[in-house]
Amino acid sequence: MTRSPRLLLLVALPVLLAGCAAHGGSPAASRPSSDTSMPSASATAPPDTATMVCGDEIKTKVQQILDLATEPGTDETWAAPVYTCTYALPMGPMTLTVEVLPDEARGGAQLAAAQAATPGAQPLAGLGERAFGTPAGIAVVLKDDQILTVDTTRLPEVFGVNDQKRTDLAYEVASDVLGCWTGDGDE
Repeated sequence: MTRSPRLLLLVALPVLLAGCAAHGGSPAASRPSSDTSMPSASATAPPDTATMVCGDEIKTKVQQILDLATEPGTDETWAAPVYTCTYALPMGPMTLTVEVLPDEARGGAQLAAAQAATPGAQPLAGLGERAFGTPAGIAVVLKDDQILTVDTTRLPEVFGVNDQKRTDLAYEVASDVLGCWTGDGDE
């Protein structure tokens, strides 16, 4: 009996998505938070995909990208509909936010409005459904009904022994988060 590719994808998708979740992308209620106002798992809690930006998989990716001795500390908050994770990096803070919108159409409209209102916004190829970035170090990506923003503007323009650019860091971290969201993050 031959199985359709669509059926195989539906069966494999939960396994693929578990890759980042297995490395710490668990719901916020199941891991300690430095923000005591984080709600417990309920209808008002952020979705698992949003909390992945502060999970072990992304922390490890950031540690590797920046060649840090240890994983960076994070501070997370949920103020519906926005989940925020701020990374305490040696060179300054980097903030990741995920805005959870009611549906994909609203997500697309919100991203278009944000791009139009952001000075210097340029489309970013190869990230999510649509994405834009700024020369100041912001990457914004639409995936389904969520908008991911990686803000590196509080970092030096160039830093580290490898002359890392904050604009490149924003793009790379956004790409890593999307890898977790789509199941490509467990390489």
